[in-house]
Amino acid sequence: MTDEAINRLPSWLKNILALASALFFVWLLGYDYISSRARNAGARYTIGQVTGTSYVVGPSSHSVVFFTYTVGNITYRQSSTGDVAAGCTRCLVKFAEADPANFEFFNRVCVPDSITRAPAKGWEKLPFITAGKSL
Repeated sequence: MTDEAINRLPSWLKNILALASALFFVWLLGYDYISSRARNAGARYTIGQVTGTSYVVGPSSHSVVFFTYTVGNITYRQSSTGDVAAGCTRCLVKFAEADPANFEFFNRVCVPDSITRAPAKGWEKLPFITAGKSL
């Protein structure tokens, strides 16, 4: 919208749009906080198998990683932004025990080749050291 078109809007409509935008922003922050808190309260870890990468070109150009991870007998197909560490095909995934779809993908933490699979419900504690990386 141009400045002229915005100036022609009634002030009550501008106020409603501003309030709706503010409420959406607060909801978005709250949702992220609740998801993060739930994921950290009952954290489990598993292996994320990288299935592909892409690069999104546009106003906010960035790399995208596609990966799968399995909890129980359900395989989740997800994506995350950021580059994967060089040569890494299996990265760490942290998920909420109560809701495995609530995940965090660690694109810079490679699962060692000596670990071939994760338990069906994931690890409560990691079976390997993550040199200086905060999880």
